[in-house]
Amino acid sequence: MGTDPRKVRAVVSTGTMRLSPSWRDAVESVTRRLGVATLAGALLGLAIGGVGGRLAMMLLAVRSPDATGLTSDDGFTMGQFTVSGTANLLLVTTFIGVLGGGFYLALRDLMIGPRWFQICTISIGPAVVVGAIIVHPDGVDFTLLSPLWLAVSLFVLIPAVYAALLSILTDRWLARSAHPSRPQRALLTASLLLWVPLAPILAVGALGWLAAELVRRNTGQDILRSNPLLAWIPRSGLALLFLAALANLSSDIAALI
Repeated sequence: MGTDPRKVRAVVSTGTMRLSPSWRDAVESVTRRLGVATLAGALLGLAIGGVGGRLAMMLLAVRSPDATGLTSDDGFTMGQFTVSGTANLLLVTTFIGVLGGGFYLALRDLMIGPRWFQICTISIGPAVVVGAIIVHPDGVDFTLLSPLWLAVSLFVLIPAVYAALLSILTDRWLARSAHPSRPQRALLTASLLLWVPLAPILAVGALGWLAAELVRRNTGQDILRSNPLLAWIPRSGLALLFLAALANLSSDIAALI
């Protein structure tokens, strides 16, 4: 059976012939994978960040009756359940989950080691970074809510659980969606509409993918897989970000204590 020239083109590299998918196939593949990561990120952002975040706030409000009625640093009224406030939280965390799904898809090839190590690193890193952003000695969130250890633990645990489940769910769905049915394809395509409010970030990611795809087509190789040492540059950058966030988080906790 011959190869359809519209589907693939031959690339001669290091004495071997490799088949490179057409641009249409490449775009369909990355769109499918982005749809999977988007759907998983949105669902987990809604469930873990939104519902889990609301439950965490309610628990802390019960433990800190003196803070009831005060406005949090994020504009929510502590100790009060409102439909508008809850809907706003669920909406925001859903879009944060979408963004997290996109970041995971972009960075998943950088993970190393056995699967348990990958899940640990992909969960601990975001937990510390998000914790460093949320936890701060100013304002009322962590100065009035008590006990302090519970407040800090909850808002570090939520992104950790989200990231761990995102890795597990996305990878499982990617393995099952290699040949999606028509309804599955429609669902994955529709999920990309969630990127509309995040269009500038999506555009940057698309440009990055386009550059990597052009390099792969011109050289016949994946730049990171063919140059293992090169992959340590972004890994080192992520490690530095983690260490800086850890130092910031530790400093803020010390100031609160």
